[in-house]
Amino acid sequence: MDEFCLKLRSGDAKKKLDLGSDIINYLEDPENSIECEDIGGFIDSVTSWMTSSNFKVSQNGLDIITHLVERLGQGFRLYINTLIGPATDRLGDSRESVREKSALLFVKLMEETVEPQILLEKLTGAYTHKNGKVREEILNLLISTLNSHSSQSLKISHFLPSIISLLGDPTATVRDAAVATLVEIYRHIGERVRVDLERKHNIAPAKMAILTSKFDAVRASGEMMPTAVFTLGTTADGKIIIA
Repeated sequence: MDEFCLKLRSGDAKKKLDLGSDIINYLEDPENSIECEDIGGFIDSVTSWMTSSNFKVSQNGLDIITHLVERLGQGFRLYINTLIGPATDRLGDSRESVREKSALLFVKLMEETVEPQILLEKLTGAYTHKNGKVREEILNLLISTLNSHSSQSLKISHFLPSIISLLGDPTATVRDAAVATLVEIYRHIGERVRVDLERKHNIAPAKMAILTSKFDAVRASGEMMPTAVFTLGTTADGKIIIA
């Protein structure tokens, strides 16, 4: 890996593309060592590629870091904060292939390196990102995390305010994604979500009516998850209990 480090300093896009392909091919072979005198410096340099105006360089940067996550596993925890900003920005890239590779990097981090809750909390800035596509993609990432890791691996209440705020987003696709995310959360958790939204969050009646209709539809469809609670009761002092 050290021989690659010396070449990472080049600012020429063509050289970066060639070098990126060489590094990816090297990392794809599990027999090749990833020992490096300055692995932190290597990761910093490759992470900077994500911000390149050349989408192929950006893709290579995402691919290389994803391979390193797979190879280093828990050992990559030290470097997560370095890539959060650049990788989040790439969720809003104009090219779908770049957005997909950025999302895959976050998925791999949750699989190999860090608990989903911890990573998603580091990504909360994405909900207010200036790029609407980033706001949309963070919601899609939350949905995929729910389905791959289950609601029991997440403290959903931590994310509800951010999701609810996007119900009023100026971009239609973001608003739709926010609704879809709340419906998916309901599918996993059940009636407690409906009650929390009605009692604890100031959602406009028209939007709450849309959510209620969609909650009822998914419940009637028989597609609720085994983790979902269907019946809630109320104590004399108004507290919600599971029946």
